[in-house]
Amino acid sequence: MNNLRLETMHHLEQICDRWRSASEVVCLLGKQFDDSLRNTLERLRLKLPSAPLMVGLQDVGDEVQLLELGVQEVFALGRASPDARQLERLANITIARMDYELALRSLTHFDPLTGLANRSLFQDRLEQSLIQARRNSLNVGLLFIDVDRFRVVNDIYGHSLGDQLLLACSHRLQKSLRRSDTVARLGGNTFAVILDSVRGTEVVTAVAQKLADALKAPFKLESHEIFVTVSIGIEISCEANYDAGQMVRRAELALHQVKRDGRNDCQIYSPQSAPIDKIRVGLESALHHAMERDELRLVYQPQISVVGNHFVGAEVLLRWQHPVLGLVSPAVFIPVLEDTGLIEPFGEWVLRQACKQYKYWLDQKLVTANSKISVNLSPRQFRQRDLGERIQQILQETGLPTANLTLEITESTLMYNLEQGAAMLSELRALGVRVAIDDFGTGYSSLAYLKDLPIDFLKIDRSFVKDIVDDRNDAAIANSIIALAHNLGLQVIAEGVESSDILAALESFGCDHYQGFFFAKPVEAEDIPELVSRCA
Repeated sequence: MNNLRLETMHHLEQICDRWRSASEVVCLLGKQFDDSLRNTLERLRLKLPSAPLMVGLQDVGDEVQLLELGVQEVFALGRASPDARQLERLANITIARMDYELALRSLTHFDPLTGLANRSLFQDRLEQSLIQARRNSLNVGLLFIDVDRFRVVNDIYGHSLGDQLLLACSHRLQKSLRRSDTVARLGGNTFAVILDSVRGTEVVTAVAQKLADALKAPFKLESHEIFVTVSIGIEISCEANYDAGQMVRRAELALHQVKRDGRNDCQIYSPQSAPIDKIRVGLESALHHAMERDELRLVYQPQISVVGNHFVGAEVLLRWQHPVLGLVSPAVFIPVLEDTGLIEPFGEWVLRQACKQYKYWLDQKLVTANSKISVNLSPRQFRQRDLGERIQQILQETGLPTANLTLEITESTLMYNLEQGAAMLSELRALGVRVAIDDFGTGYSSLAYLKDLPIDFLKIDRSFVKDIVDDRNDAAIANSIIALAHNLGLQVIAEGVESSDILAALESFGCDHYQGFFFAKPVEAEDIPELVSRCA
């Protein structure tokens, strides 16, 4: 606040009419805190919620109550009134405190990236809209909107441009709606829209289609032209008995149904949306008991040297044998473990059991001394702050030498936060374990990112391996990855080798190791010694 300028006013209406900006402070002077001052402050805060407010009293006896009423600064009036310099200092303190309160208020109710309502404010507005709609015999429409394949945009262009895309999407959504409607960002790439005072389902579905069309036009961000589609789940208040919780649940179920059916569509909630979710809930419940009921088991896929046919290690894989469903596919239960957070205790169990098993094989000389057991780390595990300590503890418990353990992380997991990932890799390397980047070539990163990272192996994704004999492009990609990896001092493991022709091509490219059905599918622990004996 510069060049202090005072204006004296005697009525609340005058103050409210005159106040214009946050750089102007409202100052009330009085003898003491009483009911009259309380009423004035309550009315003032109601009419000017963002005005910096200070109060000067001859008897400052209830400072806490004044602060609770929204006053930023309270000062005492002595025999002499504060001079201009003192008033300006008090006013600056008042403005600074109001700015801070407004910033906190914004963080509490608004999304920091887009400025849209956040989940908390969205929930409040939905409940208020439902009260008004029921009173006026109208409806509220609710849309849950997901930007399809947003993760791919982040992987290709980076998170900064991904944020720009979300901001641009929020602007288009706002421009396509009435001022009375609410647009909220619920997190990630998910938005919600509250449509106030609508008469029927037709209006809500028409608006949903309008929003989908608005987001189909290309986004020009920096030097890139990006196209997106959206999936939209819809519910209307009369179908959910004007219950906010029911509306949210049903709109989310409708959205999940759209995504399961292929994305890029709008769908109203219907009872058919529910069965798959009931199955998922059942899987969650069963998985909580799978470990204690001894339903989990491990299988091992051998890794073989391309030249010489030597056994170099095995990758461990988790299997779930449900007593009723039978063998449940990892593609079904691993995502459930990730979503529920169970992946962390399950992953730790896998690591401990695999280390114990490999230590036994080493002691019995059933595997070679320099071979390694490879264990996959999930994204959630890799982000655990105490991951290094947990791994060290398991190695100490099982007695497995650190040199015999390789930890595999996917390329996309590493690229999610490269700086944090590099720090974790350095911690793992300090323990003495080896690190492999799994599914390399699918995460849109570059070997340039990997040149300074403490890793030992690259695993070429099976999608680049299976057609290298017939597809020149895949062959060129595999050959380039192998050559560049060797230049960086890394060894390469090819996944999904299913024929002698593929193995021969990999040998001509100089690939180091491979795994796949050509040598053996994943097998039980008791079958590993026999497979090792088949190697040179």
